[in-house]
Amino acid sequence: MEVALKQKTKRVSYWSAAWRRFKRNKMAVAGLIYIIIITIAAIFTPWIAPYPYDEPHYAHTFEPPSARFWWGTDDLGRDMFSRNLYAMRNALLIGFGSQIVVLIIGVIIGSIAGFRGGAVDTFLMRITDIMYAFPTFLFNVILVTVMGRGLFTILVAVGLTGWAGMARLVRGMVMYLKHADFVEAARALGAKDSYIIRRYILPNMLGPIIVSLAFGIPNGIWVESGLALIGMGVRPPMPSWGNMIGAGIGYIMAFPHMVIFPVLTFAITLLAFTYVGDGLRDAFNPRSEV
Repeated sequence: MEVALKQKTKRVSYWSAAWRRFKRNKMAVAGLIYIIIITIAAIFTPWIAPYPYDEPHYAHTFEPPSARFWWGTDDLGRDMFSRNLYAMRNALLIGFGSQIVVLIIGVIIGSIAGFRGGAVDTFLMRITDIMYAFPTFLFNVILVTVMGRGLFTILVAVGLTGWAGMARLVRGMVMYLKHADFVEAARALGAKDSYIIRRYILPNMLGPIIVSLAFGIPNGIWVESGLALIGMGVRPPMPSWGNMIGAGIGYIMAFPHMVIFPVLTFAITLLAFTYVGDGLRDAFNPRSEV
């Protein structure tokens, strides 16, 4: 009886409770499974893809889906399935990589502004407000034009234009947490500010930060595709969803497979990340506990 009582009163960890709440959202779980699958496929794309993304088959241009070319071929006879795999790989690289840049810049600026306060906070937040007010897509176009087209430069450009929201989020949470009892106790014991931020404040912000990153990844993918549609994305013949969709629009009536497959993969990927973001937001919100 005593053992059973102890088991019932056993404290559930923060992460265990969050995972339990996340599992209740079936669409979020399905989205997570899809993201894991495409991430693994992206990592092993060179071994999975039936053909190189730039290999033409001039005798098989505009070929519909077949046993040889599962998703058909484009105007140069390149395999659409292989190109879509590489496009997905590039999109995920930019989506995840840009959020690493967002995380680094946003957490550093937000933590310093929220913890220091005063003139430092005012200065950093005015810079953040300027970044937040500037048209993001236009800023991306300018940065890509200056730095040049390429996966790395697009990744950095998307990250440099997306950190303002993260900085605001982190600043607000730091301003709340820095007056918590455990932080005041650490300060009274002589702990340095950098140690307090690293040891006590940042771990308590992980939930909202993860949610923000989950929503930021599809935004990075969308921006990259938008840049590709206007000719500012990765350089051809390197595939991206944007330049594949843009190239296929002109043939949509005669050869719809050139647009249908990239659009479906692009849309499902964005939806999967959105569902996961919704699930994480509920998971890290204890009030969603039923």
